[in-house]
Amino acid sequence: MYEMTQFQLFFIENDAMLRLSSFVTLLFIFMGLQLLRPKRLPEQGSWVRQVNNILLLLVNIIVVRLLVPLAIFDVATYASENNIGLLNFLDIPLLLNVILTLIVFDLLIYVQHVITHKVNFLWRIHRVHHIDREVDVTTGIRFHPFEIVLSVFYKMLAVVIVGPVAFAVILYEILLNAAALFTHSNILLNPKLDKFLRTIIVTPDMHRIHHSVLKDETDSNYGNILSVWDKLFKTYRLLPKAGYDDMVIGLDEFRAPASGQLLQLLKTPFITGR
Repeated sequence: MYEMTQFQLFFIENDAMLRLSSFVTLLFIFMGLQLLRPKRLPEQGSWVRQVNNILLLLVNIIVVRLLVPLAIFDVATYASENNIGLLNFLDIPLLLNVILTLIVFDLLIYVQHVITHKVNFLWRIHRVHHIDREVDVTTGIRFHPFEIVLSVFYKMLAVVIVGPVAFAVILYEILLNAAALFTHSNILLNPKLDKFLRTIIVTPDMHRIHHSVLKDETDSNYGNILSVWDKLFKTYRLLPKAGYDDMVIGLDEFRAPASGQLLQLLKTPFITGR
């Protein structure tokens, strides 16, 4: 067990504040960049879709507070104090523990993402994220409450198996939220910069392909932070067939504007279709 440093203690004691402040700050930064340098011009009335996405986020916050009494880092603290999990059996430096946690958790979230596309009842929940007819920063917060709750319990199970320090879990959550906002942002990046960044992390252009209406493109580029998993497991796609300007985003059976309204989003898992 590692001795708690002041830096780690600060992270743990201010967990909620750090996650919220970083999330809100990045949300506004990427929204501003979208307006200044958009990759694709937004549809008319796009602001209505964005408002519904934000309302869904607020619903998710309330649902998680009501249904999940423990935070993920609470489970990490308990696991660490009771030597539960693989990393708690390894005598390694704290820095290596943190790095391994970030890498392993990103792999596990990649696996989770793939599973949500392959298991029918999970896909029916996850497709709330995919029926968005545009991809912008608010798409990165558009998830059904069922998926958020299931994801929390999945991460708790991962914490018990992996045994990371609580500080590393909080850090990964902050990075994951930042990546979700960045990869869904409608920002125009220089092609050379995009190519360079893709060697390490997922970029908006890389992830946008994942939101294509074509199923073989939807079933690609699952990565969240690191781009290596798609390349390693052969799910990487370099470019969309129709090109970035002409690719159609969303799902064919959910093209009506009403599909993006809050109540309709909440009912989506119970609607038949792909």
